[in-house]
Amino acid sequence: MHRYFLHPEYLWLAPLVALPIIIHLLNRIRYRRVRWAAIEFLLTTERRAVRRARLQQLLLMALRMLLLAAALGALLQPRFRGTLATLLGGSRQVAVLLDASASMSATGAGGSAFERGKRVAAETLRGLPRAARATSGAFARSYRSPFRQPLQDRDAVVSVLEDARRTGGRCDVPRALRAAAESLERGGGGGTLWLLTDLQASGWRADQPGEWEQARDALARAGKPQVVITDLSPHVESNLSIADVRVSPAVLVAGDAPKLTATVELRGAADTGAVANVGLFLDGRRIDARSHEFREPGKADVVFRLPPLKTGVTAGHLQLNTDALPADDRFHFLLRTAPELPVLLVDGAPSSTSLDGAADFVAMALRPPEGGLAGRSVLSTKTIRAGELSGTELAGQVAVVLADVPRLEPEALERLRGYVEAGGLLIVFPGAHTDVAAWHDAKLPDLPIKTSVLASEGKRIRLGAVQPTSPIVATLPAEGLDRVLISRLFRFDTAGRPADVLIHTEQGDPFLVRLQAGRGKVYVFAVSAQADFSTLPFTPPFLLTLHRAMDSHLVEASAPLALPVFSELKLSLPPGTHRMLTPHPDPDLRTVPLMQPQGGDVVFDGTDFPGIYRLVAGDAVPEGPTMAPAVAALNVPAEESELERIEPTTIAGLLPDVAVSFVRADDGTASGTSATLAQSGGQETATSSFPLAALALAFLVGEVLLGWSIGRGGSRGLTQSRQDAKQEGGT
Repeated sequence: MHRYFLHPEYLWLAPLVALPIIIHLLNRIRYRRVRWAAIEFLLTTERRAVRRARLQQLLLMALRMLLLAAALGALLQPRFRGTLATLLGGSRQVAVLLDASASMSATGAGGSAFERGKRVAAETLRGLPRAARATSGAFARSYRSPFRQPLQDRDAVVSVLEDARRTGGRCDVPRALRAAAESLERGGGGGTLWLLTDLQASGWRADQPGEWEQARDALARAGKPQVVITDLSPHVESNLSIADVRVSPAVLVAGDAPKLTATVELRGAADTGAVANVGLFLDGRRIDARSHEFREPGKADVVFRLPPLKTGVTAGHLQLNTDALPADDRFHFLLRTAPELPVLLVDGAPSSTSLDGAADFVAMALRPPEGGLAGRSVLSTKTIRAGELSGTELAGQVAVVLADVPRLEPEALERLRGYVEAGGLLIVFPGAHTDVAAWHDAKLPDLPIKTSVLASEGKRIRLGAVQPTSPIVATLPAEGLDRVLISRLFRFDTAGRPADVLIHTEQGDPFLVRLQAGRGKVYVFAVSAQADFSTLPFTPPFLLTLHRAMDSHLVEASAPLALPVFSELKLSLPPGTHRMLTPHPDPDLRTVPLMQPQGGDVVFDGTDFPGIYRLVAGDAVPEGPTMAPAVAALNVPAEESELERIEPTTIAGLLPDVAVSFVRADDGTASGTSATLAQSGGQETATSSFPLAALALAFLVGEVLLGWSIGRGGSRGLTQSRQDAKQEGGT
């Protein structure tokens, strides 16, 4: 029944169409006749209107039946037979929109949905009347057409579709409809918008009413053209995709052999099963392979152990076995490895005696013995005096630690402020040499501080509550926080400031405060990094807090392993000519020149295809493209792996005032696809609920008017009969 009706579940209502006939027959039940002279006289006077009354009753019954049939048809949405060329041929202008999103790679017996759409559109356009004008374009995140308005050069319009390329991203249907409607508006308005798509639900953005309001406004300005939607989706029972990739440890240094975890997802019906074969490739070489058997749809982790990595960027990908949706069968990623991660220590009270300098305990904590609490350390430290800070380059530092630093020179202060606001990490330990007035003048950190106070004689201050949701300090109570005893500390005024207190003392005073400064972060301790203020340097929380703060910042600031297609790439480039080597399917269009603005980063948004994007210095492309430095890995968005399709009723709700027709392009075979609609007269099925609903309303109005007319006529006839009877009785 789905072949003939869009909603066959309403067919059980069909017998209701006969209800008016039943009522009519019941009203015709004959009763025993009793002759009565007065009634016979009245009936004689009414016989001239009998034929007219019967005709009115039959007409009323027919209208009621048509009303019920039209209402039932509006629910069922019957599919009528006809060619696309016939459906579109009545329009004087047609705008063709071909979905070029990743989900259009879904493949059936007649090829991918995208290639079938190109064939159907091209051959149908050639079959339109010569007087009809047309425009065409493909769309994903935006509608791309070289034509501002429809034209009669049919070959030029068809060539745009034949040259179209499928992207690896998600489509934006309301945005595309808006752009195509503007094209029809420039052509005089009216006509037809012909959308060829797989009806993948995520691309319709039904949860964004603002986008659809703009689309409806654009259609209204274009004279409310009809919308014809061709459903190209083949039957896909299940789909395997890689939902996520994680690497542990998250921060990599040369020589690490990290663990890579890939989350594989199976989508499909509840009883669907599949075997996922996952291959791991690094720099083009196959490294390993794993398999996982799914007994039902869901997610599963597949774990790989990578070989030791070298310094630099390693490009890799995971390859799944090919299925009906091949666009998401490969997942690209980048692994960035540094030789070591440098940390700059600024010592405000250096000493030649071991562990007597203000930063000595910090240096030991950042480079602990192997196998200690912090595990392997990826940090390398360099200690300088406070006076050397103004001449030190900070851009490459993972973190800068100020230990008991007195007043800084203005140049050093500006250099430090620029480093933090650009995304750097600053950790501050005040001490005996801290100048409170200079601290307030510098406003770095922007946290008012009071002169240090001593604990009561014979009683040291202990630490109290920690922020339970912070990964830096949440577990410290079980890791020796009670061993920290404070004899002297500074007090901070955090009232009215965007300060995040991670640790309090038992009296409620802030002990560790985190602040945001531009894109960077500042951590401020209430004690020095020496034993003159507390026992903190001798306890596990000292080492753990430093490492976790730096690890957390590194993970937040580091480039992701992969990005979705259509992401913008921000690049800081040195002077000179640069080109982006992209994974475009056409080899002649693989490099894109980058225009560097005066000041600021280069923003590259030509990320239409999944793969590895590489940066080339100069105009020449290297003989081996994979030798160029990789800057980003892009993949098909997770939404494109879904199998959910939008319902025609939902589309009708998004476009309530527009005539919408649905056409099903059935997946044919290679020898006889539905692509030959216009020339060979191939038949397609189409649905449209709007005319039937309008007919039902018209029949309802007709029934009401006819019923009112009959009632009024009967009343007048009875009155006239009574008057005639009185006159005859008087005579």
